[in-house]
Amino acid sequence: MELMNKKAMMKLALMVFLLSFTAKVVNARFDSTSFITQVLSNGDDVKSACCDTCLCTKSNPPICRCVDIRETCHSACNSCVCTASIPPQCRCFDTTKFCYKACHNSKKEEVIKN
Repeated sequence: MELMNKKAMMKLALMVFLLSFTAKVVNARFDSTSFITQVLSNGDDVKSACCDTCLCTKSNPPICRCVDIRETCHSACNSCVCTASIPPQCRCFDTTKFCYKACHNSKKEEVIKN
């Protein structure tokens, strides 16, 4: 019986030894485009944030939200959600009492009042 236990232990040790060679090497570099870095504020100044399509309520003060969908959220976004697609589609879910300046010079810069 003891011989069977030794054989089983030797087989197990051999299997663990061989499996150790098949382990995948993990690349642990910092990826600045990962989801978690989109959620955390990157420390940029709020003045550098921009939004092409901003929706506001008619209340006083207004409640505004940027509805742009881009590869990254604007620099002042605290609640950014991105899809896992390539390229990612990110949307900021923050609400503010104002609209950020427009990012591009186009007709899309209009602020839509609901």
